Amino acid sequence: MYKRQLGFIMILALILGCSGSKNLKQELQQVKQETAGTDSVLFMLDIRLKEFSKEVKAMRETYNENHISLENLYKQNAASKRSIEQLNKDLDSRIAGERTHNDSLAGITAQATNSSIAGLEAEQAGIRESLTGLNSSIQSTQFQVDSIFASLDPEKIAIMEDNLLSIQNRFTLLDSSFSEFQLSVTDHMMDADDQFGTLEHHARVQDSANYDILSQLVLLENKIISLTNSFNELMAMPEANPNLIRVPAQQSYAQPAVTTSSTVKMDYETYKQHYIDALSLYQNGDYMGAIDDFEMLIRNDTRNDLADNAQYWIGECYYALDEYPRAIEAFRKVLNYADSNKADAAQFKIGYSYLNSGDKARYYNELERLLDMFPDSSYREKVKQILASR
Repeated sequence: MYKRQLGFIMILALILGCSGSKNLKQELQQVKQETAGTDSVLFMLDIRLKEFSKEVKAMRETYNENHISLENLYKQNAASKRSIEQLNKDLDSRIAGERTHNDSLAGITAQATNSSIAGLEAEQAGIRESLTGLNSSIQSTQFQVDSIFASLDPEKIAIMEDNLLSIQNRFTLLDSSFSEFQLSVTDHMMDADDQFGTLEHHARVQDSANYDILSQLVLLENKIISLTNSFNELMAMPEANPNLIRVPAQQSYAQPAVTTSSTVKMDYETYKQHYIDALSLYQNGDYMGAIDDFEMLIRNDTRNDLADNAQYWIGECYYALDEYPRAIEAFRKVLNYADSNKADAAQFKIGYSYLNSGDKARYYNELERLLDMFPDSSYREKVKQILASR
């Protein structure tokens, strides 16, 4: 198109430069005859115009391709920025969640990850600056192209070709740099995933260890409390009082309510002495022996003042043996005794038996029942603290 226009312009210029004859054909023939070299000049000019047209077409195609490549690069850069922003959000969210389980390890991991992200953002900022420079170069080159089309200055065409070649080289370098940047982002994301996996593993291990420690502390605390209670009970053991008896409110377990003809009912002092011996077995860790003696006392006389206490310590023995279902069954039997001084303690240990069995929901339910059933219990404050902290 430009070639034809240029040819028409040259021919018109030659025509207008003639003497102004009205017969254009005659004047053109006269010019050709007078200037023998004009045809050769026009032929060379036509060849030059074709070459220039090809060069301009090639430059425009290159410019369009570079412009499209630049747009795609802008899109890729924007997508990378969004990916990095999402990565920052994910990193912040996951690090904040893990910090509650492992503060020191999470702090180190977060610091390393934030440092890596900062490096990536610095690289991205450098690429963004390069893109800004390229955009300025493209605009400058476009202005030069427009000027060249207006003036058809060969020197400007050569400058534009050099600029386009420079832009192509910079695009090549930028494409390589962007590829390396994408690989770096991928590597950092994989490293971050590995770090999060390690952090989650450590958190699970720590949670398991903390739960084991908590369970051991609970068991130790209960053992200390039980031993303390047993010693206090021995120290506060009342003198003989045969008139004071405890009657079970209901017989929900298989045991005789009265003695048989083959069993001699113990007097209070003998019963108390056997009770002290059984409690001593518990304190010395002979839980099965203690269970046998306590059960013997209950079979001998269920109405004795110490019968409900014997039933309670059977539950404590099974609790110490980690036989929590049997401990729960034994503790519940204590609740069948009317006005038992061990009822609230038995209800409290029922809750802890469920806790050690892994049933936290039932654990809390049994503690709530303690508050409802025993408004004056000495365990109320501790139970309230436990329920408030869940």
